[in-house]
Amino acid sequence: MIEYNGKRCVTYAELSGVLDPRSVRYGVERGFIEQARRACKGSPALFVVDTLPAAARAEVYRRCPDPGGAAASAPFVEAVEADGAALHFYDGYTLADGRHLSREKVMEYANGAAVLNAFRALLERGDGERLKQGRGRVNRSAFWAAAARALPRVADGWPNGLPGNARRLQERYNEYRREGYVALIPGRYGTRNAAKVDDGEKEALLVTLIGMGNNLDNAQVARLYNEVGARAGWKAITARAVGTWREKRDLETSASRLGASRFRAQRAMQVKRSRPTLPLLYWTVDGWTAELLYRRVVERGGRQVTTYSERLTVVIVLDPCVDYPVGYAIGERECPALIKAAFRDAVNHTAALFGQRYRVNQLQTDNYGRGSLRPFYEVTCETYTPARAHNAKAKVIEPFFNHFNRKYCQLYKNWSGFGITSNKNRQPNGEFLNRYRGSFPTEVELRERLASLVEAERAEKRERYVALFAGLPGERRLPLSDEQYLLTFGEETGRRHALEGPGLRVTIGGERHDYDCFDPRFREYAHVRWAVKHDPGDLSRVLAVNEDESLRFLLERKHVQPMALAERSAGDAAALERVFAYNRQLEGIVGERISGYHRVAERFLEDHPGLDVATRLLVCDSRGQHKDHKPTRRAGAREIEDIEAIKVTAARGVAPAVDDEAIFDLY
Repeated sequence: MIEYNGKRCVTYAELSGVLDPRSVRYGVERGFIEQARRACKGSPALFVVDTLPAAARAEVYRRCPDPGGAAASAPFVEAVEADGAALHFYDGYTLADGRHLSREKVMEYANGAAVLNAFRALLERGDGERLKQGRGRVNRSAFWAAAARALPRVADGWPNGLPGNARRLQERYNEYRREGYVALIPGRYGTRNAAKVDDGEKEALLVTLIGMGNNLDNAQVARLYNEVGARAGWKAITARAVGTWREKRDLETSASRLGASRFRAQRAMQVKRSRPTLPLLYWTVDGWTAELLYRRVVERGGRQVTTYSERLTVVIVLDPCVDYPVGYAIGERECPALIKAAFRDAVNHTAALFGQRYRVNQLQTDNYGRGSLRPFYEVTCETYTPARAHNAKAKVIEPFFNHFNRKYCQLYKNWSGFGITSNKNRQPNGEFLNRYRGSFPTEVELRERLASLVEAERAEKRERYVALFAGLPGERRLPLSDEQYLLTFGEETGRRHALEGPGLRVTIGGERHDYDCFDPRFREYAHVRWAVKHDPGDLSRVLAVNEDESLRFLLERKHVQPMALAERSAGDAAALERVFAYNRQLEGIVGERISGYHRVAERFLEDHPGLDVATRLLVCDSRGQHKDHKPTRRAGAREIEDIEAIKVTAARGVAPAVDDEAIFDLY
């Protein structure tokens, strides 16, 4: 640092590490850095220190201390004290857009307030001392000139953004005294890029362009905005300004730019949920295109062609308790029939694990087939809660598929990858797949392989899953009856069947089966044509339902008795006696009903002797005569000769009102 024309000046070399030459030249060109001397041979260029930016000026004084300047600045430096109230104010200050001040700005403004407080203290102290001596107040011009010269040294310990010009420093001080701490925050702080977009119409147009669904880039938005603005007399904006607005209005524009689904997944608040801790509390289901290829021969152009890019779909019913695949089904594509097959496997698997079929307490699915499948879902659970459409985060089965793909499928040579949206560098090598395509399994082989992989996952987790079932409260155990199971999951033969002597004769899978029911009520509906619902895996019992399913009867496959007594085996005698006991019960019920009808009819005729019904109804006496009483009935005589009572004997544990032989002729 040297004195030149009464001013402290520095060279380019002395500014090394403080300001780069381009910044110095820019400051000289713009007029806020004074160049005291131009460079010439043997004489470097000189720049006035006091016109440098405050931070650079402070660094120059730190590197090149000026004893005289330091002594003159000492009162100002020593008077500064931290202002805790200012720090608290700026730390909690909120800008117009809802942001807070950065930590750097908080310290800058708090230090500026502390420095101005020191200047005020020095002024008040100086004025007080001079008034005691009968002199006038401190000369303000001289004071602020000295304060401006001392400011760089003050900034060494208290970095601040106060202006280095004496006049501007005095104006800032006066503003501070009038307005307080807020005076140090520029009125347009944080809105520098919005200076040209300064009203609601401009902002609305700009935000609309940014939020368009075709995702225009910043340059395109700026061009369209400027085309409209040119006609309206607006100032043009740059792509950089659009980028600032894009960040500033990201929440408003992301819904239209990204779509509602991505907005909910990436911007909206997410709900944090915990997994169920016990089995049968919660199930979720979804279909997954298994990432394993198989080869299939197809007919194309009159010749057979082998394709190697075929994949199968696996529908899995998952219990997130331990990520246990409680049910699954494999098919060519996801469809309602495949989903029902997966649930049928699930409820049958609960019977294999826990001794009987159970429904789940809560079921969550996606919205596939929600119109036709919803009644089916509601039967299999106590509470049905479909997930929001396009919301994969709502279902824990998606991460399970990724786990299953990595753990099992990726190990095979016919593995097809992670899906089309995955990084291509993580996908299998196309040349590798082509090399081994001849060894790809057939469709049947791939079905068997996928089933074995799911069973392997079950085997790994079965013991823990069954152990946790012991802790499931009784009220949370929801048994599924055989009738409800067949009604919900049963397949139909496609025909309706009439009740015959042997029961219902049903053809399933090309084989004839005979079914009957031990419920006496079933025989009352001999006129009904029955649809038969059955489980292909268990044909021992079927469900017969009428057209509107208001009548339901659980039928058993008939026991076949050998004709030869010598060929009878264990259980044949018990089955035969069961039929005999049922028939005795049925005959007793029918006999009791007929006797009741007879009694009511006789009482009616006795109460109405004038009705000529004897001939038409053939009501006979004990001798089989009815004509002898006809004249008497026609005459309306009140006293009629008593008809000999019918004597009835008890038959097979029932006391009917008439003789058995008059009711039954069974044998």
